[in-house]
Amino acid sequence: MIISPDKFVINCADSISECMIKLTDLGNLPKTLLVVDNNENLIGSITDGDIRRGFIAGFSLESSVKEICKKHPVIASEGMDDEFMAQLIKVNKINCLPIVNSIGKLISVKVMDGTEIESAKEEIIAIIMAGGEGRRLGHLTKNLPKPMLEVHRKPLLQIIIEALCRVGIRKIYINIRYLGDVIKDYFKDGFNFGVEIKYVVEPKPMGTAGSLGIIPADLKPKSSFLVLNGDLLTTLNFKTFYDFHVNAKYDFTLCGRPYEIKIPFGYPVIEGDIVTAFREKPVFTHYVNSGIYCLSPDLIKNVPVNEYFDMPDLIRASIKDNARVGVFPLREEFHEIGKPESYEAAKEFYKNHFLHKGHVI
Repeated sequence: MIISPDKFVINCADSISECMIKLTDLGNLPKTLLVVDNNENLIGSITDGDIRRGFIAGFSLESSVKEICKKHPVIASEGMDDEFMAQLIKVNKINCLPIVNSIGKLISVKVMDGTEIESAKEEIIAIIMAGGEGRRLGHLTKNLPKPMLEVHRKPLLQIIIEALCRVGIRKIYINIRYLGDVIKDYFKDGFNFGVEIKYVVEPKPMGTAGSLGIIPADLKPKSSFLVLNGDLLTTLNFKTFYDFHVNAKYDFTLCGRPYEIKIPFGYPVIEGDIVTAFREKPVFTHYVNSGIYCLSPDLIKNVPVNEYFDMPDLIRASIKDNARVGVFPLREEFHEIGKPESYEAAKEFYKNHFLHKGHVI
């Protein structure tokens, strides 16, 4: 269908912060903004993925949209046949198509209607790692696997599954070992939770990636798939993360949350034996692993069968194999449960970021 461009338009001088608000305001519409100059001429497009890549490149919330938008987006000319426009959307794998007049002014937008969106949907598999013993939690996991610890009367694993289901990801594999029957008895085949669940049973501790090597042949993903730890809470939209991975054409994408290191002293920047600058109490930001990944199915071949293998091992093997390994900057809220105090903090985290904020089914 063809609609007014009003909701999609953002000025090239607007900030990334303003852009993020506008993207959120799009609701169920395609999450793409069209960047125009002061004369309403189209100069680019911008998505959530473009913003996150901008953060990696060092841009801030105050940077202008013009600095990070994609220049020269795919466009349709005024009067173009509707069927041809639909083909442009399909071939270029975009979710909306700007329509411009003869002088480049944006006049309308072609978006896929409900039928087209439904037919274009792909089945996404999410694999949740839930086989660990959670030893650091002491007595809390004596008779209960860590992912089944309750937060606001729900197991952690249920909160994760609901978050996946909410964005249309309904095919889920759960890796189990320690007290795995507790998980199977609770979730069964997933029908009561609106998903389809298969279980991958570890015969022994196999690390954070080892179970990928024992997925039965008939269950192995045929397209990119998600992997996430079963002991975390986040407001991340997992489909947004998945789309970032696909659109960037990465083979392996890890979700990295910013971690700041503050140096409480001034220090000289030295080249050779010459001081070229002096920085006063600088703050360095690094992206640290969050336990959320998206992988190409081809990478499973790098996981040895029935051997202990951690996700960092798979990252290194993928890099050695010349795979495209990228990072998704996590700006959403995140909390990981590892020790008793972090489990207690999870209850407050859930209250602050899930209850009454549209994240609860």
